[in-house]
Amino acid sequence: MNTRRVAITSILVLLAAAAGFGWFRFIAHPKPVACGYCNRPLHANLMVTAEIAGKKTQVCCARCALTEANQQRKPLRLIEVHDYRTGRPISPASAWFVEGSRVTACTHDMTHMGEHEEMQDLSFDRCSPSTFAFANKPDADAFVAQNGGAVLSLGQLMSEAKF
Repeated sequence: MNTRRVAITSILVLLAAAAGFGWFRFIAHPKPVACGYCNRPLHANLMVTAEIAGKKTQVCCARCALTEANQQRKPLRLIEVHDYRTGRPISPASAWFVEGSRVTACTHDMTHMGEHEEMQDLSFDRCSPSTFAFANKPDADAFVAQNGGAVLSLGQLMSEAKF
């Protein structure tokens, strides 16, 4: 009888701990799944943590952060970027960025309906030109050789911010 009571108590304690962890992880501190600026999905190999005018946000890509900063006319700081090849977080200061390749980073259906429900051409995409981060220059150079674009340092990329 005592062994059964201990087993049931142990199971209940484990279930309570699992429920507490689940609440903490998924309800109290959920991982963002969409860009804080354009609401497109976040992908591990593209995700950026950016700060505009002191507000920290998870963003779909570095280009989206630059576009948002330019639209708000406020200072931008890239806090963390992810290596496109591995998905590992890296410091923006040590990253190499590829801009303007043939690869599209943030996809959507590209349709836009006009006032009279006619299809219109897309004339602006906040995530274009695609901008990818790489942990090292040889990986960035190899990506450019295969997909086109230009390799930029953080300073060169940030020079596009107009604030």
